[in-house]
Amino acid sequence: MFLIQTSVPQTLYHDLWELFQMVNAAKENGASKIIVVMPYVSYARSDKEKSDKKYIPGMAIAGRLLIELLKESGTIETKVGEKVIRVNKMTRFIGIDFHSKKFEKFLSELDVRGYHLSALPLLAKYLKTKNLQNTILLAGDKGALRNATLLAGKLSIPIDSVGFVDKTRISDTEVRIDNIETEVAGKDVIIFDDEISPAATTLKALTKELEKRKVNSLRVAVTHVSITQDTIRSLQKLNMIKELIVTDTVPIPEEARRSLPLRVLSVTGLIAEKIKEISEEP
Repeated sequence: MFLIQTSVPQTLYHDLWELFQMVNAAKENGASKIIVVMPYVSYARSDKEKSDKKYIPGMAIAGRLLIELLKESGTIETKVGEKVIRVNKMTRFIGIDFHSKKFEKFLSELDVRGYHLSALPLLAKYLKTKNLQNTILLAGDKGALRNATLLAGKLSIPIDSVGFVDKTRISDTEVRIDNIETEVAGKDVIIFDDEISPAATTLKALTKELEKRKVNSLRVAVTHVSITQDTIRSLQKLNMIKELIVTDTVPIPEEARRSLPLRVLSVTGLIAEKIKEISEEP
């Protein structure tokens, strides 16, 4: 049984509680294998080693806890003689563009087979329809540089036209741009990252910095975007963004589609292909 449930930050706890119940119901009704499909995993940011947010000793690593709770929801107990055997039915997990490699490690450590899908081909296919001769590809931070370089290869953008942003996160609502590691004046810039948060903190700070540096035009390409009313108001003020290219790993409000320069790419094909592949396994 494939259970599909994304995790929208605004309704996160409801979404996760609903998912735990779905896994539990599938187990109780005799599913032999339960595969969770979560296009956007909020807690995939839980990576103490690479996160730009500060952690304190003893803080729970929510990404690992999420997988543990899903496993427990899908575990049955059977008695063989005097021995109780626990069998986990939630054996696989499909997601798109996890924020950290650590999350994949959690899956492996907990004996859940993970399928980490990438929206990179979708973004590349769309961007290939644009004139990219004067383009600089700018990773939202150093962590996104590897994927930005892969995207540049798919778009035939020279490696010296790929840069990244050096930033300091002061708080959840404030980011300081310390440096942009490439020359952008007079260029058509594409900001590439895996996610825009509801506050769009980095994007707001970076757009202002690029405006100061006299870029010719600006596009933004990301996998995940969670849009609230505050997000819409914030992005409407960023007039120099020519196009905001996103996927539908979380629902995109109709108001955002009407009022923002959005281009929404569907991930349904990626997910359907993986489901078909798993379904056909012996």
